[in-house]
Amino acid sequence: MSHLTSQQALQFAADYARIAEQMRAADFHMRAGVYETASRAAFLKAHVIAKDEEMRPVLGESSRRKAYAVA
Repeated sequence: MSHLTSQQALQFAADYARIAEQMRAADFHMRAGVYETASRAAFLKAHVIAKDEEMRPVLGESSRRKAYAVA
């Protein structure tokens, strides 16, 4: 799997949840369960990715604290 952003993972979760709802409405309960599980897994993956994104410094930023001169 290529590198996902948390937003992309959340989009997958929403898409899987929508498909699960459509499957359940069409009485495909077994398939709906699979898509619900995929939606939950994508949501959890988005959470993990978001935590990682918070910890990773943005381009141009240093992960160390900035030293400010005290006058």
